[in-house]
Amino acid sequence: MQNYESFQAFVEALPSLAAEARDRLKACPGAFRLETLEGNVYEIEILPDGQTVLGCLTRKPDCTVTASERDLLSIIQGKLNPAKALLLRKIRVRGQITRLTALIALLN
Repeated sequence: MQNYESFQAFVEALPSLAAEARDRLKACPGAFRLETLEGNVYEIEILPDGQTVLGCLTRKPDCTVTASERDLLSIIQGKLNPAKALLLRKIRVRGQITRLTALIALLN
C-alpha cells in the first residue's frame, strides 16, 4: 500500500494509478462519484477498455460514496477496513455497492 500524506496527494496520483491498473480496470467499467464531508466532489468513469476519465461523468454514477477525507485516506492506506467503515457508518454508499467492492478488490 502506498502511504499518501493527504487525500489530495492520492487524488493527484489517481491518473498514474489508473494507467498502471488499466488492464485490471477493464473488468470493472462504471461511473463512480466520491463526495467528501469537507465539500469536495470527485468523479471517475472507467471505460470498457480500462481507460479512466477523471473529473466529469458522461452518465449517472453507478455508485456514490460519501465520507470524510481522513476516513477515505485510512481505507486507501489499509488502516481501515472498508467493510468495517460501512458498518461503523464512517462511509455511506448509494447505488451499486457490488461495483465498488469489485473496484476496491482490483486496486488492492
